[in-house]
Amino acid sequence: MDAYDSKTASRIVGVSLRQIQYWDEQGFIRPSVKLAEGRGTKRLYSFQDLICLKVVRDLIHHGFNLQKIRRCLRPLKEYSARTGRPSESLKYLTDGEELFVITSDREKILDVMNRQFVFSLGIGNLVRELNGEVERAADGLVRKRSRAVRGIDEKRSGSV
Repeated sequence: MDAYDSKTASRIVGVSLRQIQYWDEQGFIRPSVKLAEGRGTKRLYSFQDLICLKVVRDLIHHGFNLQKIRRCLRPLKEYSARTGRPSESLKYLTDGEELFVITSDREKILDVMNRQFVFSLGIGNLVRELNGEVERAADGLVRKRSRAVRGIDEKRSGSV
């Protein structure tokens, strides 16, 4: 596993060294490889930690406060802990106020603020399904009409 010291993490993620130290001191984002054990010791961050730092930086840039951001880090950390992999399949979705996480199951969206799943209804899928139903209904109608026309023709030919 690669490990990144605070200075390297700061440079990679694009936040100040002091900001990273502050987030660690506040328990906001702690380095998972090695914690600081007093003055002069190095903090070591994992790649997943860098993902969290970058997400925080981007959400701050978009105007979210640390309280909301803290909640949105849970799914990232839980996913990584559960799978042992970076959470690259997760996507954040926001309207500027609310934050949602789109999971790898594209039908499930987590409302980060309320910790509840909401559902997604893909209109494209609905339209494709509806087109299929319309085609089947049209085919059925054509068959019904042709049977009716045959019936009329048979009556005409039988009565002539």
